[in-house]
Amino acid sequence: MGNQQSWNQEYKRSQLVTQSHKPQKDFLRFIKWIKNNKHIDLYSGVTVLDLGCGVGRNSYYMADHYDASVYGWDFSEDAVEKAQKFHGHELISYQVRNIGEPFPLEDNSIDMILDVTSSNALNEKQRDLYIRECARVLKPGGYMYVRTLAKEGDKNAQKMVMEFPGGEYNTYKHPQLGVIERIFSGPDFKKLYNQHLEVVRMERKTGYQTFGKQAYKRNYWNVYIKSKNA
Repeated sequence: MGNQQSWNQEYKRSQLVTQSHKPQKDFLRFIKWIKNNKHIDLYSGVTVLDLGCGVGRNSYYMADHYDASVYGWDFSEDAVEKAQKFHGHELISYQVRNIGEPFPLEDNSIDMILDVTSSNALNEKQRDLYIRECARVLKPGGYMYVRTLAKEGDKNAQKMVMEFPGGEYNTYKHPQLGVIERIFSGPDFKKLYNQHLEVVRMERKTGYQTFGKQAYKRNYWNVYIKSKNA
């Protein structure tokens, strides 16, 4: 079973993915940072690309609070169906898309990109294309938020890489779900993204990931990135 099929099954039975309708807390901190530092005028009619939008809770927040035009993409058909049902909005276009494939968007057309624990499911070839495409579509002065799995301090993740290798560098195949995920060291992440974008802030945070009825301690990177375009 491939990653797309595995995530479809996960959205149907929800052992790992949250079914919350509230926007993700670390994403809200990023929005607060954008506002406080006046990096982007969020009330100016911005265009947002939500990569791996899930059930659409962050997409809906941007459309509802800031009248943002939002593209919400996820490669799980079930996730997109739920997004349209629970978080539909006239300013949001939800689509079933693989974020590891070329984006059907114009150059310099997006003010803000959101990637909340999504691109860690890509393989190396897909990830290279994804980063290039993000850099291409992001406007000069645009920003990107990435929340991804951290290697440092996460013994559970390091153990899974050793016991259930995913076939590529720092990847594991989840023993219950069958999905392949990548964990990142801080230097590895910066090296990858700084080739085409500019990492401006990077924080490691401990959170909890619930699988079934049990919560597991996990470490995440919260990364704020800006376009290199002048």
